[in-house]
Amino acid sequence: MNAGSSKSKPIMLVALALLCVLLAFSVLVYIQLRGMAESRLPYSLRQDLASELEDSRLYSQAVAEYQRLLESGGLDKRKQANINYIMGNIYLNHLNDYENAAARFIRAKLLNPESELGDRINKALVVCFEGMGRSLEAQRQLEKSTGLDQAEPEKKGGAVVARIRDRVITMGELEHEIEKLPPSVQAQFKDREGKLKFLQGYLGSELLYHAALRKGLDKDKEVLEGMSQVRKQMLINRLLAEEIPQDIEIGQSEIKLYFDAHKEEFKDKELNEVRPQIESELRKMKQEEAYNNLVARLLQAEEVKVFDDQF
Repeated sequence: MNAGSSKSKPIMLVALALLCVLLAFSVLVYIQLRGMAESRLPYSLRQDLASELEDSRLYSQAVAEYQRLLESGGLDKRKQANINYIMGNIYLNHLNDYENAAARFIRAKLLNPESELGDRINKALVVCFEGMGRSLEAQRQLEKSTGLDQAEPEKKGGAVVARIRDRVITMGELEHEIEKLPPSVQAQFKDREGKLKFLQGYLGSELLYHAALRKGLDKDKEVLEGMSQVRKQMLINRLLAEEIPQDIEIGQSEIKLYFDAHKEEFKDKELNEVRPQIESELRKMKQEEAYNNLVARLLQAEEVKVFDDQF
């Protein structure tokens, strides 16, 4: 009995090992077949799935699905470029991942250099490089996309007034920075002493900025969120500047009607004395009306619903 039992043990071990091998092989076959089945999904269906994930704010999952779509093969360069552009926008606008966003935009640009998205890609790359703290690359990209490198070569030239390691700061660059200030402030930096004073402050800002980059503060969560909010507000301001006219014409009859309706407010003043004040007030009222109309149109277009019973 014991001899027979001892002889059967090796056989059982061999059988168990074979069973494990067969099980592992079956799992591998299943995974491979499943992968093949997924890869055979129609392009439109996979694209719809990726879009649905993006619309559901599952951004990381959407990026992964778009990547699988790229890896499925059989896509022409135009489609590959469009998918990379979409992924770049997700990384930039929703995940605040400037490096991956820039990489996707560059791929899209190289895959389809003649794309109608070229201008948008260039502008997005400027935002990416600024977000990564690479202001020089951002400036070069901006000049490339707007033609500034050809239109204004002399603006950044002139005598070298300072040097930070390998980077030179020219009189043209300094004067360009001064020109960004309000006219009343620019007057303080017109002469030699004023420019030297401005240069000292400019150098300090540049050194502090690059010191922050070396410490990796450009990756800080609060900094990224703050940059995202600033970018959002800048886009809103730009839209309002385009949609709401700043030079609204105010008719003389409107001014007279307003004056007659608010005589108590102006007391004994004549119309000509308060005309600029009334014109400014009427322009402000019309701009507020245009703003409210714009918001109302967007609320309707986007089918916004407010659940006020939750307050």
